[in-house]
This record gives sequence, structure tokens and C-alpha cells, in this order.
Amino acid sequence: MLARIRRFYSDHISIGDRLGEAVYAVWMAVVSIGLINSETEITADLVGEVIAIAFAVNIVWGVIDGVTVMLTNIIDRRRREQIVHDLRAGVKNARKRAMEALDETIAGVLSGAAKANIVAAIAAGPAGPDPGRSPARPTRADWLYALGIVLIDTALVVPLVLPLMLIDDIDTAIYVSRMIAVTIFAALGAAYARNLNRRPAIAALLLGGFGYAFFTAVYEAGW
Repeated sequence: MLARIRRFYSDHISIGDRLGEAVYAVWMAVVSIGLINSETEITADLVGEVIAIAFAVNIVWGVIDGVTVMLTNIIDRRRREQIVHDLRAGVKNARKRAMEALDETIAGVLSGAAKANIVAAIAAGPAGPDPGRSPARPTRADWLYALGIVLIDTALVVPLVLPLMLIDDIDTAIYVSRMIAVTIFAALGAAYARNLNRRPAIAALLLGGFGYAFFTAVYEAGW
């Protein structure tokens, strides 16, 4: 099961997007619980409502973020398709636009001459229909991207609301929830560092320490 989940995310969502969405998800869940507790002190009778609100906030945000970024990806893809069409159709400045577009891909590390060879190979194909004359539509992969974002935002609510379900003392439960958030932040910091060729331990201490300082301050302030 875990292997299938990892394969799904590696196939459809970049590691940067996954880490960024995880940070947003944790922040939103913590803030949702904190705002409710600051306005109406959470009691045992309100735990169910608090959990429902935390899930609702994160799910709505996941849908908004997933769909808007999905549309951004479609726009970027349509732009690339338009460049290819214009290049093959001999549109003015299309070659320059194609060279610039290569900088955003793995071909960006190549020399100018090597990029020019790639552009020439692309230009050799038939122009085909102009993509700008038909509506852009999301593919199955686009929808799976949006779904993956929603699932990240939803899944990370679970460890943060579990203390509210398992611990009778609400103040203690909220504090434990914040410490779980700190642990997740530390793990995310280490993951960012590994992908940036930095020191995971230092990044974990920095991001986890920031989360601990912030959460402790707002906890003491009544959140």
C-alpha cells in the first residue's frame, strides 16, 4: 500500500510541490484549531466540531490549491505547445522563445549550440493544428495532480487532531498536537535539506525550532 502511494506521488507530483503543500497543510490545521480555541475555549463537547472544521478548512484549501495549480500547469503546457507550433510554422521570434523555454527544462545546462540543435530538431516536424485555436482541457494526469494535493492537505490533519480524540484534558491535547506539528516541521526541514544537498539535521533543528518557538508563544497567549 505504501509503495503504491509513493509511486502515485512520484509519478504525478514533484517533490517540491509535495513538501510545500505539506507545510501549508500543517500550518492551516494548527491555525484552525488555535483560532477556535482562542475565540471559544475548546471543551470536550466541541471536539467533534473542531475536528470537522479542521478537516473542512484543509479540504477546501486543498481543492482550491490543487485546481488552481493544475490550471497553471495546463497553461504552461499550452504555452509550450504554442511555441512548438509557432517554431514549426516559422512564426517570427519563435526560435528565440524556444531557446528560452529550454532553460526551464533539463536542457538548461546545455551550451547554446546544443540547445540550438534541439530547437532545430523540433522545428523539423510538421506544424499541425494551432493549439491556440482550441480550448485547453485537463488530462487524467492533471486531475490526479489535483487529487494528490487534496489528499496531502487532508491526511496531515489526522495526526494533529488525534490528541483531541485520545486525550481527555483539552489543554494537554492541544499542546501535544502542537508538538506533533513541530515534529512534522522538523521532518519537512530535513527533507528540504536532503533535496538541496544541505545538512538535514541543521534544517530539522531550524524549522522544528521555529515551529516550537512560535507554537509555544501562541499556546501561552491562549491559542
